[in-house]
Amino acid sequence: MTKDDLQKLYKSKILPENEHPYHFQEIKSFDFQIEAYNPMCGDKYWLFFEQHGNQISNVFFHGFGCALSKASLSLLCKSLEGMPHKDAIELSRQFVQCLTTDLNFEFKKESLNTLAELKHFEGRVDCIKLGWEAVCNHFENYEN
Repeated sequence: MTKDDLQKLYKSKILPENEHPYHFQEIKSFDFQIEAYNPMCGDKYWLFFEQHGNQISNVFFHGFGCALSKASLSLLCKSLEGMPHKDAIELSRQFVQCLTTDLNFEFKKESLNTLAELKHFEGRVDCIKLGWEAVCNHFENYEN
């Protein structure tokens, strides 16, 4: 993918997701929350989870950061809703692995495949994986 292709992808997919993020609101009633923080750049978000048993019913998020981290968290929230914890862990692991290695995954949601392509956007992997790593770390510790 060329630099121009990455720029077009960013403008056509990431900026609209950033401008109209899914469930971007702080809620008062939730079952648990996760903090996603990158001290290097200052991006900081809180994810608020509602669940039934071991299944995630809703995910909301609130905080501040760059367009890429916000768009990534928006897609994360959409992706995790309706998933059992074990599937959320697996999806989060695969997504982070896809961003940090040469392995490629074909995700069911096209939006995640698009987001994963942006790993070639120089220096922005930390922005994309911020929320995904926080979710993975939480559930790995929570489940153990």
